[in-house]
Amino acid sequence: MTAAATYLRTTMETRYKIEPERIGRPGDRRRPLVAILVGLIVVTAVLLKPWDGSGTPSLAPLPTSGPAVAAASPTGSLVPPALDSRPVAAASNAAPTWPAAPVPTVLTTQTAKEAEGAIPSLARYAGTWGVGNAGVGPRMLRDEPWSDWTPVAIEMAAGSPLHVSQWPGTDLCAGFPTIYDRPTLVAVTTPRDVSPDWQVEGWWAEGGTAATLDGSVVQISPAGGTGITYLERVDRAPWPPGRYEFHVVTASASVSLTVCLTRLG
Repeated sequence: MTAAATYLRTTMETRYKIEPERIGRPGDRRRPLVAILVGLIVVTAVLLKPWDGSGTPSLAPLPTSGPAVAAASPTGSLVPPALDSRPVAAASNAAPTWPAAPVPTVLTTQTAKEAEGAIPSLARYAGTWGVGNAGVGPRMLRDEPWSDWTPVAIEMAAGSPLHVSQWPGTDLCAGFPTIYDRPTLVAVTTPRDVSPDWQVEGWWAEGGTAATLDGSVVQISPAGGTGITYLERVDRAPWPPGRYEFHVVTASASVSLTVCLTRLG
């Protein structure tokens, strides 16, 4: 090899010689990001402390049957239904069922006072066995006091209700006289020769639900044995629809009148 060739080879090796260096793998570039994410997960777990029993309990669906539901249901759905005086749940847009609330509201008090304007129209039925009621609209075209009354055949009673239970597949009001529902005042009329100190006991039924009216209703009787008495809820709220059985109780006898409160027409 000549001296010129040796010089050229040495020069090229010196000029183009590259120091070897490690080429990193693509995964190595993500290591800092992975470390950050792991750190965030650890911090979050420490803050939430899922292992701590004092945290927020997990949500679970409510049971639809079984002892828990039976205990929560005020009246249950037994047939024949058992009488129950515990509070009955009701939707906010519906008339409350039984028992009545212990204290009236301003609205129910005002409505009840307006309904009392229909008392004279009920008083003319005194002297005949029957049940009537009175309320405030809507009836016809305007909200105004209205009344309704129907004669009712009496049955001898021995203290217990006769028609609270309902046979499956039968209509709640079949065979019973009906009057308007949602009244604020109910009237029981009797012959005028009934003892003036007679008292009224009552029960309500709606399908598989029943309740006694004891403690939920006040009785207002005009003096002098006029053959009529008025019943009003203690909360002065409208009476819910359903089958009602009233017992007229005197010292010597007890008779039953059963009527249905339902929307007519």
